[in-house]
Amino acid sequence: MVFHLPPVRTMVAALATAASASAFAAEPIPVGFFSHLSGNFAEYGASFKNAVELYIDKLNADGGINGRPIKLLIEDDRNSPQEAATVARKIASSPGVVLAIGSWSTTASLAAAPIFTEAKIPQISPTSSHPDFSRQSPYQFRQNNTDDILAQYNADTIHKKLKANRIVIPYSQDDWGVFTVKATSASIEKDGGKVLLTEAVIPGSKDFRPLISKIKAANPDGVFLALPYQEASIFIQQLRQAGVHIPVGGGIPLTSPKFIELAGKAAEGVVVHSIFSPSDPSKKAFVDAYTAKYNKSPDQFAALAYDAAGVGVAAIRRVVQSGKPLTGQAVRDELANGPAYQGVTGVSKFENGNVKKAPTFLVVRGGAFHVLN
Repeated sequence: MVFHLPPVRTMVAALATAASASAFAAEPIPVGFFSHLSGNFAEYGASFKNAVELYIDKLNADGGINGRPIKLLIEDDRNSPQEAATVARKIASSPGVVLAIGSWSTTASLAAAPIFTEAKIPQISPTSSHPDFSRQSPYQFRQNNTDDILAQYNADTIHKKLKANRIVIPYSQDDWGVFTVKATSASIEKDGGKVLLTEAVIPGSKDFRPLISKIKAANPDGVFLALPYQEASIFIQQLRQAGVHIPVGGGIPLTSPKFIELAGKAAEGVVVHSIFSPSDPSKKAFVDAYTAKYNKSPDQFAALAYDAAGVGVAAIRRVVQSGKPLTGQAVRDELANGPAYQGVTGVSKFENGNVKKAPTFLVVRGGAFHVLN
């Protein structure tokens, strides 16, 4: 039997057509991601990036969304509002982007918000907690509680869990810190405690001896730290070195293991509140996958970013499976009106871009976080 091969030109054309069809069938879906991946507090951004990549890599390995992979566009905003606006413009101008995840701080998230709003691209911040973020437009969403909710959890940490009644609060001199100290002070005093002193801390500060002298003079029985891990770790070391051993509590910035690493033994006994604990058996699959890939346990920031990716992908999937055109507007509508999403930090059901999640209280013992009994 004789086989007749088609002309080479015909074969090449057929292969090109098949390749084109295959490429079209697997056309990537672009999703922007931005956070601070360098500079101060880069550990927070690294947790974000690790978790989002973990989620997207698994999704793509399982076939993507109806055969279409997610393509992450990763940008470093250096925790700078100017840089956040620059990278937001870069992401928004990239063809086909239907979702942006970022950033870590309220300040950077707010700077990016008008750009994504104008482009009609939904923006999910894993951690931005200032109420003003979700008030920008219908295109802003968050995975974290708002600061007014967190303020009560802050008050519960220092006043109810650590039994302090006379409290001082060093706070970060930025949008988050200014709102947090005001709302937390109000919650403490509403619950019967007394805030003796609040003091703004300039980002990057390293000498807290003048503040510690003021704290000694005020004679409090507890300190609440509304600070990122870098300043908080230095402060608590100097506080303990000065012989002040009163209870110390903190908010979600101190749930990063980097705080314990930098503070060392001075972190022992610090109590924080979180909406994620890696020791929770129900989170084992996520914790095991993250640990296997990055050789360390995920923190709350990784968990929040993982859920931001998860809730965003779920919205994209619903649009694709509906047969509607895949646009940022369609994804926004699904985020706003879609069903509740069960993630590793709890249930996400957006109301005006916001969620509400219950706290878990953790204490530092033996150089690690443990659930506070």
